[in-house]
Amino acid sequence: MFNFRNLIYWLNDALTGGNVKTHLNEIKFILENPESFQTKEIKKNNLDNLLKHATKTTNFYNEFESKLNLKDFPVIKKTIIQNNFKDFQSNTFINKNNFKVSTSGSTGLPFTLYQNKNKRDRNKADVIYFLKQCGFEMGNRLYNLAVRLEENQKKTFKSWFKNVILVEISRLSDQTIKNLLNQLKNDKSHKKSILGYVSGLESILRYVEREDIDLKNLNINSIIANSEYLSPQTKSSLIKRFKTAVYSRYSSDELGILAHQTFKSPDNFTINNASYVIELLNFNNNEPINYGESGRIVVTDLFNYAMPIIRYDTGDVAKLKILKNGQKVFEKVEGRKMDLIYDTKGNLLSSYIFYTKVSEYYHLIKQYQFIQQGEKEYEIKLNLHKEKFDYEDELIKNVKKDFGHDAHVVITYVNEIPPLASGKRRKIVNNYHTKEN
Repeated sequence: MFNFRNLIYWLNDALTGGNVKTHLNEIKFILENPESFQTKEIKKNNLDNLLKHATKTTNFYNEFESKLNLKDFPVIKKTIIQNNFKDFQSNTFINKNNFKVSTSGSTGLPFTLYQNKNKRDRNKADVIYFLKQCGFEMGNRLYNLAVRLEENQKKTFKSWFKNVILVEISRLSDQTIKNLLNQLKNDKSHKKSILGYVSGLESILRYVEREDIDLKNLNINSIIANSEYLSPQTKSSLIKRFKTAVYSRYSSDELGILAHQTFKSPDNFTINNASYVIELLNFNNNEPINYGESGRIVVTDLFNYAMPIIRYDTGDVAKLKILKNGQKVFEKVEGRKMDLIYDTKGNLLSSYIFYTKVSEYYHLIKQYQFIQQGEKEYEIKLNLHKEKFDYEDELIKNVKKDFGHDAHVVITYVNEIPPLASGKRRKIVNNYHTKEN
């Protein structure tokens, strides 16, 4: 079927200089030819140019002007940027038409950056490339499960032109989900995909499983989960129920797409080495981790010249893996370091462990949250479909198997687990280590 929206998009890009297409071609070449000499040269030039620009045009990086080795630059956190905001701005871009990006993030603290137009075009090209790697073409129908849609009301024409249907998921009732499923079923688009918060997808999935709804006629081309951790159980259930491929995206509002699962890499995350230098560093120092270990995700944005961001500690954690062909990928992206959990002996555990404990009760639960309140104190918050949960002892016993038989586990029943200002819901929280740090 002819995709006129796709044609118009690229025609418009060509008439305005073809910058997005140029970026797209470079991204495609780098990610599909990772070991070629040309790829290494392009990446080296992009990094060298960024470091030279940052040291010559910003107050914060000025003292590093004689250093062009990335490891000579400090690892920075969000608070450093917030406390030195003007010093991070490039003096050659201050009076230009930059774009403001803001996020509350998982900490709930507001965070703002400025991006120049070339950076925005690079982000667009990243999105287009990775969507295509998930079976989606620009101009196809996309259902975007998002929050705070009142902010997007002025973008109605833009959404129509891009063939995007916005779906508010901050409070998904059974009736809302039923209406959405009917809309998907009646949508005769040749190809359609779903992009959305994991929590929204989970709510839809639980409704479908509880009502045992057959979704064979939806004809969904792919589902892309973003913003929150997608557990293997949820992914497997989505694939089974929606009868389509499911991919996870790791991105941030302030940077862009950092890693993505694709049809070539459905279980591992392809690292976006085309637009960023991404390091995985030790929890206790700034040394790189070994393969098979988990570490802090530290990012250098190669294309934001308005506010150069070098070696930015995202606060997130990933596990590094090397494939047989030598390609480095993320085996897991588990979320924020502050939300990692520990057993009663202080050993670090994957958040995945708790998902295995609660997954068999998904049909009974609207929302859940696991909190480490102390060295050996754990709380499970449950928002139920019904008034009674008959598996308290079983769940607590199951948790103690991995967290320690001396663990003190309590279950608290709530009517709502409120989202953060970003719209995300933290399923794993560590209040104990937050207090320590």
